[in-house]
Amino acid sequence: MSSMWNGVSPGKAAVMQICGETDHCHVMHIFHSGIPQSLRFLLEDPTLLKVGVGIANDAVKVFKDHNVSIKSLEDLSCLANRKLAGGPQKWGLESLTRKLISKELHKPKEIRLGNWEKFFLSKGQLDYAATDAFASWYLYKVLEGLPDPEVAACQGSETLEGVTSE
Repeated sequence: MSSMWNGVSPGKAAVMQICGETDHCHVMHIFHSGIPQSLRFLLEDPTLLKVGVGIANDAVKVFKDHNVSIKSLEDLSCLANRKLAGGPQKWGLESLTRKLISKELHKPKEIRLGNWEKFFLSKGQLDYAATDAFASWYLYKVLEGLPDPEVAACQGSETLEGVTSE
């Protein structure tokens, strides 16, 4: 499952996006509705992983704004740093999408920085939010499927005991 939030700081968390499969993502405008009990149970369930870039900060914001303690978080930037060769980087969805699947993730500034607190979100905002959730979920699946660097370094380097070279 992937969860992401957008909002105009310092206002309340405005939108929550959740995607757990390829055929649909949910975009909830929590600024006006709050977080219903069924969603609270899902967010607080420690057996359901929630992923995203900077998701710990999003979880703190949701706790402050809505008193919901989100459990079981995985930051995609941290996961990428564990799985990908090279020094640690501060990854974003755009850079991870480019690196992992050679695609461009368009995040128009006018939508990203737009008013997420207005009563009705535009189609562009809804598409943006759903795309963010899908990209987070998909990139998590890609990263999860990569071998850990320590394991990869050991593959193919088995030693044969009792064999000597002459």
